[in-house]
Amino acid sequence: MTVEDYLKNHCKVDLSYIASRMWPTNKNAAAYLSRKLNNADGRSFSKKDAIKAMEVLKELSIELNTLTIE
Repeated sequence: MTVEDYLKNHCKVDLSYIASRMWPTNKNAAAYLSRKLNNADGRSFSKKDAIKAMEVLKELSIELNTLTIE
């Protein structure tokens, strides 16, 4: 499964959170990611976008793996 497919169809994490981490200075990051994932306005999800998303998802996985019950 590609990161694009995961984000489009299987993501259990709020995409606005991922988008805000991918583009922290973009106030409309969530809408920007949505347009890219849906190929709206001629924007497509690029390899560079996939790399950014993977970095965010890896950071999130590290955070989740450090959680404890107490």
